[in-house]
Amino acid sequence: MHMPQRSESVSLRAKAAILLFTLCCVLSTIRILRQAPNPAPLDPDDISKRSDQRFAAVKPHLPTSGVIGYVGESGNSSTSDYYLTQYALTPLVVDRSTHHAIVIGNFPLLPPSDLPPNLRLLEDFGNGVLLFAGEEFDR
Repeated sequence: MHMPQRSESVSLRAKAAILLFTLCCVLSTIRILRQAPNPAPLDPDDISKRSDQRFAAVKPHLPTSGVIGYVGESGNSSTSDYYLTQYALTPLVVDRSTHHAIVIGNFPLLPPSDLPPNLRLLEDFGNGVLLFAGEEFDR
């Protein structure tokens, strides 16, 4: 009678079960990876180009240098919209304030509501880009 054979048999069964389990996990992972959609590449240059295109029509109506005001949407994207506006309108300094003679409006998602009373709309350039006369405006 050879008793170690039973423990070897159990050990062999345990190894086979672990190997089978691992193989099933690997096959499942491969299936998931093959069915997962490829993430669309988000190219930062595309975002800045779109921002440049949105503000291209208003640029000729702005001073070539100096400081202009800014008003935009509130919410999660408001900070990034503000920075993209700054980038698109360089070399102008875009101040996040409506206390300027010229104020740029950036409303890419929704039309503006509850604008400060000191702003007067000069022109709507489409795509949520608006040009306002601020409180210091004297035309």
